[in-house]
Amino acid sequence: MPGYKQACRFCGQLVDENSNVCPFCGRAHPLHAVCPNCVAPIQSGWTVCNTCGKPLVIPCPHCGAPVGPDTDVCEKCRTVIRYRCPACAAIVSAGAKRCDRCGAKLKDYWRSKGL
Repeated sequence: MPGYKQACRFCGQLVDENSNVCPFCGRAHPLHAVCPNCVAPIQSGWTVCNTCGKPLVIPCPHCGAPVGPDTDVCEKCRTVIRYRCPACAAIVSAGAKRCDRCGAKLKDYWRSKGL
């Protein structure tokens, strides 16, 4: 059904069912838990993705605190762990010119992040 909205799993605001990012809280994948690497559906409690095999929880390189699949910033020291494409919410490496997943140009994105 076109125009159908669901509650964001982070902030509860209603978002379009095909949203990659919640327009209210800015969190990626607001409707379903997904692997931050391959975007396959995951379940809470999993430590590794069953599709790509990559870890879902990684240690912060600055303080060592665990950072889960639903966040890109360490909650303890506020270090940015991952960057996401503003178009499709795939993880992109810092300074990448294009998103490997959707091909979006990232020049303006890096400028907005001050990088």
